[in-house]
Amino acid sequence: LGKHGFVLHNYPENTLMPGERRNTLRKSKGIHDLTLRECGVLADALKDDVLTLQRLTTDDACRRLLASRDPVIYGEAPGPDSRCTHGRRQFADSHIDRNGHRR
Repeated sequence: LGKHGFVLHNYPENTLMPGERRNTLRKSKGIHDLTLRECGVLADALKDDVLTLQRLTTDDACRRLLASRDPVIYGEAPGPDSRCTHGRRQFADSHIDRNGHRR
């Protein structure tokens, strides 16, 4: 996404992020790591137009994405029953933090 100047918004909260490893696996296998429930949540988000793809138009914004200064993926805000107060963000270098959208 980042290489092409795109940012994904509202990635489902309880779904493995791209490249994120499940604790039970030795290495990430992409979409094959998703559980059946996670696949359903992701499919519903796509069908319901919850996921938003934003195209960045400035070279500076694209450089910030590729340098991992700005996130490539913004997760949705956590639900009221979550112990987390902020959503996840994933950067081009694959690190994930919890400094995204507030609930």
